[in-house]
Amino acid sequence: MKKHIYILAGAAVVFSASCKKFLNINTNPNDPTTNTPELVMPQALTGTANIVNVDYNSFGADLMYRANAGGFSGFGTVISYDYTTGTANNLWANTLNNLEDYKYIKDKTSSNPKLVYYNAVARIMMAHDFQLLVDQYNDMPYTDALLGLENINPKYDKAQDIYKDLAAQIDTAVSLINTGLANPLSVQPLTTASDPLFSQTTPNMTLWKQLANTIKLRLIVRAGGKVQFKNTTFSSDGFLTQDAILNPVFVKVSGKQNPIWPYSVTNTASASSRLPSYFSLSFYDSTKIKDTKRGVAMFKVFPGTPANQLGNETNPTPPNSAVPNYWFKGTSGTAYDKAGIYKGFDAGLPLILAAESYFLQAEAVVRGYITGDAATLFNKGIEASFTYLYKDNTNTIPGTGTYSAPVADATAYRTTNATNKLVNFALAASDEEKIEAIITQKYIALTMIHSHEAWNEYRRTGYPKVTGTGPTQTMASTVSMATRPDRMPTRIPYPISEYNTNASNVPTGIDKFTTLIFWAK
Repeated sequence: MKKHIYILAGAAVVFSASCKKFLNINTNPNDPTTNTPELVMPQALTGTANIVNVDYNSFGADLMYRANAGGFSGFGTVISYDYTTGTANNLWANTLNNLEDYKYIKDKTSSNPKLVYYNAVARIMMAHDFQLLVDQYNDMPYTDALLGLENINPKYDKAQDIYKDLAAQIDTAVSLINTGLANPLSVQPLTTASDPLFSQTTPNMTLWKQLANTIKLRLIVRAGGKVQFKNTTFSSDGFLTQDAILNPVFVKVSGKQNPIWPYSVTNTASASSRLPSYFSLSFYDSTKIKDTKRGVAMFKVFPGTPANQLGNETNPTPPNSAVPNYWFKGTSGTAYDKAGIYKGFDAGLPLILAAESYFLQAEAVVRGYITGDAATLFNKGIEASFTYLYKDNTNTIPGTGTYSAPVADATAYRTTNATNKLVNFALAASDEEKIEAIITQKYIALTMIHSHEAWNEYRRTGYPKVTGTGPTQTMASTVSMATRPDRMPTRIPYPISEYNTNASNVPTGIDKFTTLIFWAK
């Protein structure tokens, strides 16, 4: 009898402990505190694409390509450029949050040779993200960044030093990929589940190395000799020759559509308060360049697309709030051309365009950073721009119809503008004129796709050229508070979160109209 009592008592103890564990409402089984690199990487890559195409592109678009529409108010610093510590804080916060994911992957795989590809991808993407931040803020936390409670007041590193180390990290990533390729049976390959960027069908680490080379080239070209890079050579894999498109399988479900798609799952259009600017249209409508084919692919009702100059709130066209999205090629969420910018709710997001890669290479040749034929690369960049705009939601060119012949249309574009040195590279008589042609064509190729890169290049080179204050002569707002001759700002201030939590390290004397990013003119 006594023995039975002991057994029951033991059972009671077990039941009591199990009840306490089961009834612990502070433990959420759906919110794990640990994860794996394989699970983190796809959402990190998708996060990067969202940040680039939503946050950065939207910020850059207001500076370079679009203007306020009629019937709206409250544009504030968008049209005055009187930026505050509250301006575009999402760039800082969202990018650092994304970087934490890549750091997690890098840290978790640093001592696991089997996951060498994951480590390499994390390093490449950290270089990509940190460049995004440096190009907007200049000096920032880097060596002490992303340490959490280990260092809640990270010191600021010089932007030039960050650029230098980013290039070194890319070199390490390429070396790691080569190590994996030399020992394929000892490493875990990337899969369609873990890599929504380049492994849509089969893993392709060559494309990852080309992406790495392209990001490194952007660092070197943008630095313009102001950084002493340890190594300015590239792997033999070359640079991107195709658009780097990320698609985690977007579907017509709330929260799972392409994030730039301008319609809800019930086919309701999102409100638009923007029009194309006269300045951006001038590179399509014959004012500066005649570009009918890309104009049709890019803008609604081209060449009669309504436009405005940023800052004009008295008589923009149309003069009311019933403004459609003039970059959307269609009439509704079910009737649209699967081309241009908004190709469909299920279309992928571009991380880097092949056009940008070619124009980077063309400029690098002109400046003597790499060898090659600048004219050929320039023309390839134009062709790649047509190709991206003509691609449908499946990332392919249609077999027939308006968008079936991008290369032929690019050739016709060059013929139509044969006397224009911004299109006919042979007419560029000096290196500076060649750079102007390259950056102007890059500006066109990036229209409303990666607008922040056009903003970066304008601040770095002064192109496309501002020639006056008229609506087709400048992208600047009519009510700009900027003091520079071009009436454009030079940067945004550090976010309020830094002044609240890390004020002792934030650089002083920052002015949005006079303080330059280290590579800027």
